[in-house]
Amino acid sequence: MSDESERPVVSAKRKKPIQILRERRGGVPRELVERNRRQNAMRRRLLDALGEGPKTIPELAQGLGRPAHEVLWHVMGLRKYGKVAEGEACDGYFRYELIDESRETESAS
Repeated sequence: MSDESERPVVSAKRKKPIQILRERRGGVPRELVERNRRQNAMRRRLLDALGEGPKTIPELAQGLGRPAHEVLWHVMGLRKYGKVAEGEACDGYFRYELIDESRETESAS
């Protein structure tokens, strides 16, 4: 017969794997936190600019004071996740516009 007193006592509260990893690594590197903050701010600025109406990548880059390749990278991310769509072409560039989320949820129903 097994005796209950022979079992090792297990702590009432075990650490989750993510807590253990954070302790080992020392938290999230400051550089990563700052990069995410800058990227989120850039995306908010892009969405605000596109809220005024469709724009091309060069128009967005000029308005935001950022290089076109950086703006393109963010716009493609917004496009991938359904926030922005390509509109008509203008002078060899697509005009990008915000996707109306209320219209999108109605069509999904």
